Amino acid sequence: FVESKHFKVTVVVLIVLNALFIGVSTDLTIKSSLETFDNQSEGQHATAWTSDWLFGIDLFFNTIFILELLLRVLAQECAFCCGSEWSWNIFDAVVVVLSLLEMSLLVVGFNSSYIRVLRLARVVRSMRMLRVFRFLPVFHKLHAMTLAIVRCRLMLMCAVFVLLMFMFLFSIMFTNAVASYVEEAEAGNEHVDEMRLFFGSLPMTMLTLFMTVSGGVDWWDVARLLLELSGFYIVLFLLFVTIIVLAVLNVINAIFVNDAVEATRNDLDLRLEAEERETKVMLQRLRRIFREMDRNSQGQITLSQFTRHVEREHMKMVLSLIGLSFTDGVALFRLLDVDQNGYLTIEEFVMGCLRLKGGALMIDLFLMVKETREFVKKATSAPWPFASLSAESHPDTIPDRPGATTGVSSSREN
Repeated sequence: FVESKHFKVTVVVLIVLNALFIGVSTDLTIKSSLETFDNQSEGQHATAWTSDWLFGIDLFFNTIFILELLLRVLAQECAFCCGSEWSWNIFDAVVVVLSLLEMSLLVVGFNSSYIRVLRLARVVRSMRMLRVFRFLPVFHKLHAMTLAIVRCRLMLMCAVFVLLMFMFLFSIMFTNAVASYVEEAEAGNEHVDEMRLFFGSLPMTMLTLFMTVSGGVDWWDVARLLLELSGFYIVLFLLFVTIIVLAVLNVINAIFVNDAVEATRNDLDLRLEAEERETKVMLQRLRRIFREMDRNSQGQITLSQFTRHVEREHMKMVLSLIGLSFTDGVALFRLLDVDQNGYLTIEEFVMGCLRLKGGALMIDLFLMVKETREFVKKATSAPWPFASLSAESHPDTIPDRPGATTGVSSSREN
C-alpha cells in the first residue's frame, strides 16, 4: 500500500499543503515580531503573538506525518533502515522527531523566543518540503528535471570554476586601474564613492562583474565609471561581457543540455516509462488503423480489405512511422494471420504489428522463418519421393518410407 502511486501522490499533496502552511505561519510570525518591536520602541506593552488555529493545523499535519512514518516502518520493517531508500527514511524520521519535540515544548508552555532548540526544529521542519523529491519518480517530468540537475553537478562545478577564473582575471585589471585613479583623484571627487561601492575590494569587483552578466545590476552603471578611467577599460569591460555572455555561458548551456539528455536517456526508470508510454500510443494508433479497415465493424478484416488499405501511400507512411515498413501487403497479411483462417482480428493485427515492429528487415525475417516452417512441414508430411522408382529396381532393399529398415535387413539375410 505504501508503495502505491495513490499513496505517494497523497503524501506529496500533504507535503505541499504543509509547506504552504509553514509559509503562511512564517509570514504571520515575522509581521508579529516587527509589530512587537515597534510597540516596544514606542514604550507600549508588547506580548508574544500566538494563534490557536495555527497550532491546531500544525498538530494535524504532524499527526498525519507520524502516521505515514509508522505505516512505512510497519510495511518495510528492516528495509526501512537498510533498504535502498534508507537515507530518505532517516531524514523523515529526524523531521518527525524534531516536530514532536517542538510541539511538546509548546504544549508545556515554553516561550519559543528563547529556545534555540525550537528555532532549529522549525528550520529543519521547513526542510520537509525536500521530501517532495523523494516521490518525483511518480511525476515523470519533474523526475527527469531533477535527475538532470543531479547528474550535472560535476559540470556545474567546472562551469563555476571557469566563471571564477575569468572574473578573477578581469577583476585584477579593473581593481588596479581604479586604485590608480583614486590615488590621483582630487578631494571631493564625486566618482570615488561610486567606485568604492563597486570596486572597493577584489571580492567586490568580482561580485560586480558577476552581477553585470547575470542581471544583478545594470552594466551601464559600471561602464560609466570605467569610462572615467580610460577608453581602454571600457573596451576591456565590453570584451569581458562578450566572452561571458556570448561564449562561456552559451557553451556551458549547450554542455548542460547534452549532459541532461544523456542522464535521462541512461536512467532505467525513465527509459521504462518512456517505453511504456510509447507502447500505449502505438496501441491506440493500431486500434484506430484497424477500425479504419473494418468499415462494417465486424471485428475482423479480410485479405482484400487489408491490402486495399495498406497499399495506399498514406497508410504506408503511417505504418512506417510506427516501425512497420513493408513492400508486399499479402505477405504482411500472412504473417499477421496467426491461425491461417483468412481473417484478421483486432488482437491478431495489434499484437502482430507489435511483434513485427522494426522495419522491412524484421518483416522479411519473419516471412522467411514462416516460409521455412511451411516447407519443412510439407516435406515431412509428403511421401518419400524416390520410393516408387527404387522399388522397381530393388524391391527387396528399398523401403517404402524413409527410416524403415526391413528392406535392408532382408538383403543382408540374403
